[in-house]
Amino acid sequence: MPLEEVQAKIKEILYNGETLGRVRMNSGKARLLVGHDLEHDLESLGLSYPDHLLRDTAKYPPLMKTNLVSHSLKYLTQTYLGYTIQAGIHDPFEDAISAMRLYKRMCAQVHQLEGLAINDTNYHTQSFISVFELKKQRELDKMSPDELFELSRPNYRCWCLDSRTSIQEQSNTNPWGSW
Repeated sequence: MPLEEVQAKIKEILYNGETLGRVRMNSGKARLLVGHDLEHDLESLGLSYPDHLLRDTAKYPPLMKTNLVSHSLKYLTQTYLGYTIQAGIHDPFEDAISAMRLYKRMCAQVHQLEGLAINDTNYHTQSFISVFELKKQRELDKMSPDELFELSRPNYRCWCLDSRTSIQEQSNTNPWGSW
């Protein structure tokens, strides 16, 4: 199958009938793209996809070794899922299953989001007001490190905020069949 046909089929699946403009505005029925080191895969296919729809286990801060270096999918699978992959021949299907399982495990985390209502769209940007900005400096000075930690919020969008119904719907309508 020629590359152009492969690209068209992938776009058809990912965009799910939505226009590119609507997908970029973070609305519509476009699908999440889950994987490990997606930048490399997309580049190899000559494709791009909006960042807000990517769920890359190599770039997700809680799974990274440092701010700039990611763990291997093999390490993440062993550490977080408890089984070994890539023991012999490299199997892309096995990698895809492991990345999806990691994503679902991270989505299943429950965090307390008491206090401020957080807009899912802007949660990972700098456009929301920090809890620290709402407190007076004197109040903050009196607080223990544990109390300050309870007020803190991550500077990334947590995958647990992804719609569980959306994830379930996409699992039930998997265009490649069951796994």
